[in-house]
Amino acid sequence: MTGLRRLVAISLVVFAVAVFYILLAGLSSNPGGGDGQTTGSTRPTPVVQTPGQPTQTGGTTTISAQEVAKHSSSSDCWIIISNKVYNVSSYLRSHPGGAGAITPYCGKEATRAFETKDLGGSGANHSSRAYNHLDSLYVGDLAG
Repeated sequence: MTGLRRLVAISLVVFAVAVFYILLAGLSSNPGGGDGQTTGSTRPTPVVQTPGQPTQTGGTTTISAQEVAKHSSSSDCWIIISNKVYNVSSYLRSHPGGAGAITPYCGKEATRAFETKDLGGSGANHSSRAYNHLDSLYVGDLAG
């Protein structure tokens, strides 16, 4: 009987570990942290087309500067880099330079700051990994 109990106990531990890893994999595939956004689908889908709201044109979402300006807090932070809009809200905590390097640009143009690491044109540049990571944070193109 003890052999059977041991087998059941081992099976339960293996099952619990498997469930843990499945849940962990599911959470890591949603960098939005459960805020309703999933990787690759962070582009807003406009429900009503009103001035300033994101609009869909030829498969590309365009967003006005006024709409970007509404996302100006650390909990809802969109920035503009090279006329493209990025939702960096979920990334702030993991930014190597700290959230404080990005939050002053929430809701604003941040191209120069991104390209120079906000060092005033000293030539510092982000890595290719940083540029590639922007793709996962892309919301749409800046209108106009």
